[in-house]
Amino acid sequence: MALSTFDRHTIVVLEPQLIEERGELVEDWSAPTRRQVPGCSVQPGAGARDMEHGDGVTADFTVYLPPDADVPPRARIELPEQTSGQFTIQGEPERWVFGFSTDHIRIRLRRRDG
Repeated sequence: MALSTFDRHTIVVLEPQLIEERGELVEDWSAPTRRQVPGCSVQPGAGARDMEHGDGVTADFTVYLPPDADVPPRARIELPEQTSGQFTIQGEPERWVFGFSTDHIRIRLRRRDG
């Protein structure tokens, strides 16, 4: 089900390779797999100065995805028109269920610069 007429963005989901290191599987972000997810709505958030770390700023976005989108909580996200870095998902992807089926999925994103 399409969200509305503003669901025209395509995001890129990045997932790490898993490698064995000292007998444990660990994430390797040096060459992540990249997968496009069309039909999303990318909405800006407030963002703020990062007072905890002194000189940085944070950029926040909310993305509404189609109900069949597969976005693991540890994935990183690249957004259209945001060329300065990858975003991390804050919390778990949220499935919005209406009736007996998922209507859409919401993820909240953050990137820290500086």
